[in-house]
Amino acid sequence: MLLAMSSLQKRIENAELLAKVVPVEEAVKHVTDGNTVAISGFTKSGEPKTFFPALARHFTETAPASRITLLSGASLADDVEGPMAPFIRKRGPYMSSAASRKLIHSGEMDFTDVHLSAFARNLMYGFYGEIDVAVVEVSRILADGSVILSSSVGISAEALFRARKVILEVNTAVPDYTGFHDIALPAVHPKVGWPLPLLNVRDRIGTPNVEFDHRKVVAVVESRTPDHPVPFKGTSETDRRIAQNVIAFLLQCRDQFGWGERLPPIQSGVGNVANAIIGELYTSPFQKIRFWTEVFQDGMLRYLEDDAKFENASATAVSFSADGRRRFMELFERCRDKLVLRPMWLSNSPEIISRLFVIAMNTPIEVDIYGHVNSTHIDGSRIVNGLGGSGDFFRNAYVSIVHTPSTRPLKDGRTVSCVMPYVRHIDHTEHDIKCVVTEHGYALNMDIRSPKRRAVDIIDKCAHPHFRPLLHAYLDMAGAGDEPRPTDLKALEGWWREYGEACTSFPKGG
Repeated sequence: MLLAMSSLQKRIENAELLAKVVPVEEAVKHVTDGNTVAISGFTKSGEPKTFFPALARHFTETAPASRITLLSGASLADDVEGPMAPFIRKRGPYMSSAASRKLIHSGEMDFTDVHLSAFARNLMYGFYGEIDVAVVEVSRILADGSVILSSSVGISAEALFRARKVILEVNTAVPDYTGFHDIALPAVHPKVGWPLPLLNVRDRIGTPNVEFDHRKVVAVVESRTPDHPVPFKGTSETDRRIAQNVIAFLLQCRDQFGWGERLPPIQSGVGNVANAIIGELYTSPFQKIRFWTEVFQDGMLRYLEDDAKFENASATAVSFSADGRRRFMELFERCRDKLVLRPMWLSNSPEIISRLFVIAMNTPIEVDIYGHVNSTHIDGSRIVNGLGGSGDFFRNAYVSIVHTPSTRPLKDGRTVSCVMPYVRHIDHTEHDIKCVVTEHGYALNMDIRSPKRRAVDIIDKCAHPHFRPLLHAYLDMAGAGDEPRPTDLKALEGWWREYGEACTSFPKGG
């Protein structure tokens, strides 16, 4: 205990706040029924890993009818959100918790899916009401009471600024992240926000620490829990072929638009396909690669040791597998020089994405033959997580690439097409998408041509061959028009029966 307190004392330079260190069981009493709570955390990084499980235990034992509104940057680890889910009445703007998802579908939890660039600004504007409590993980408290965040930024700065009460969770199990962050708050009406003076990925426009009224701090607790690892599957052959097709498209753009060996900055979504693309990009002819993205993840770590291949990266969080975390710690000091962590309203800023000519790449649930994209809902109604920042990037990118396997196996043994006649929930319209990529090829939406011609390309180049005849039959049945849809309901019902049979008869092994 003395050793732990000594470590904590080294992280807290402000005597007033050091005196507010309390057991977490005392700190949780500051959150009560009906509160709106804004917390740190983005893609399972930098969340309050000690406070939230303790709050769940406190509510379970003393106030099981309690319900709160929970606002975070993005998804939290299951260990953090799972136990709290029964006590959350309202949730935004993104989640990946199975426990929360179940409550959302049953109508017991209200969930609002918001573009991440807008969510932090909305919080500052007061659109979500007053913030009763902010709970933020930090790696250091400075002498003036300002704080150094840890592995994510998300909405941490806005939460500290807006909240009536603040609880700081000082994590002594993570390194001191001093020097990683670039913190600035969005302007609030009637003040006019100045153009963001950011011209390169490496530029900084704010401060390395979060300045706020530290008199609002009601408790400080210690955490000794590292970030929970993000599970990644090994790269499949399908992932690899998708990645190769993405690189083939980028090489085509290089030749067509005169990029040379230096790509515009890259935004890459989270997951196995995204990591496969980053891996293929490393072996491509492109040099001095820059990332302007939301999450710095496993596939990007190999770039850090290659000055010819890599220049700089900007994100709002670092999120790794267990192996990736170990590698990150080995490269920690190099990361401090090469990586900037920003609030998500900056990492996802439409102004900056457009100015820097960012290339955006994200994986959806499904696309349709005209290029509309569903990133969030299975069968149009069952939410998976949220659109996160994909809309921010797709809408404002120089080049926007949606990449997906052409099919998806279901637990009942059927295999469905990820290229559909229409998507049942539209997160991104065809106006936002420049290129659709699957393991079979890529189709462009960059020139002037009709949606029907684009549909033929998407079917022939991206859909799985097993489903192509059916998709062409749908397009023929749709008839005339700019973006035609069939009006004969009987014929449409027949098409869906045939599609169901095709899902059942899909050849084993693909």
